[in-house]
Amino acid sequence: MKRLLFIYNLHSGKGLIRNHLADIIDTFNKAGYETVVYSTQERADATRLAKELGAAYDLVVCSGGDGTLSEVLDGMMTIDEKRRPKIGYIPAGSTNDYAYSLGLPSQMKRCANVIAEEKFRAVDVGKFQENSYFVYVAAFGAFTEVSYATPQHLKNLLGHQAYVLEGVKSLAALKPYKVKVTSNELQVEDSFVYGMVSNTESVGGMRGLAGTGVDLQDGLFEVTLIKEIKNPMEVQQLVTAFLSKNFEKCDVLYSFKTSKITFESEEAIKWTLDGEYGGEWKEMRLEVEPRAIEFIIKKRKEKTKKLN
Repeated sequence: MKRLLFIYNLHSGKGLIRNHLADIIDTFNKAGYETVVYSTQERADATRLAKELGAAYDLVVCSGGDGTLSEVLDGMMTIDEKRRPKIGYIPAGSTNDYAYSLGLPSQMKRCANVIAEEKFRAVDVGKFQENSYFVYVAAFGAFTEVSYATPQHLKNLLGHQAYVLEGVKSLAALKPYKVKVTSNELQVEDSFVYGMVSNTESVGGMRGLAGTGVDLQDGLFEVTLIKEIKNPMEVQQLVTAFLSKNFEKCDVLYSFKTSKITFESEEAIKWTLDGEYGGEWKEMRLEVEPRAIEFIIKKRKEKTKKLN
């Protein structure tokens, strides 16, 4: 019999997993899985469970927000590639950016049914520093504290609106950082209010922030860098660029793809990794681990043009 390890965060989102747990496990059992269930008890608990137990299972499924998924991934990446199980994800957080990129439905029972179909896709994973990983985004500067600084009760009550509210508050105190950026595609030293290295179609519930042509298995990050904003015209230029998704004519923004990038600064800068606090660093090294892990996905149906 196939073995499935199910790790869930009871406190993610509005705690709706409580209402669906029995149905989810029943779906896995009907799909032929012997299912072992754990609920996380503290920060990094999902990493520990995935690291210590994951190799003994065919499939590891987690339910929570993107932070819970990131913790599971961190544990899974310590397992030898030949023994590393596949991952299924049942989104239960406030934003669930990566679930959108995987094409997963927001309804938990439907997502469990998708997992039972066992359609896998090998996707890239982000590696930072020497031996830590992120699923979909690493960022510094303006708005990056919004996700982990927003109180959980606000996330539960307002969902994505909470991030927007907190983001608007931070507009009045944008702090530029003097950063040296080094990659094969760009070498620059400037003052930046925001930097994002991502592999996702959605960030903070907003689509298109990383530009177009996002591919989860092309071995490349999407990089977005916003320079210090000095006047209202530059603000408008930036807004126009994001609304039109045309970054080429924006003087305060860099947008490009890369497989490896380094950020260096004289002062330690706070980073977020998959929406969670990632520490303060004077030097941050990021690189792609190509197609490092297999996720269960649901492919979106292609839109067909109507014939006249």
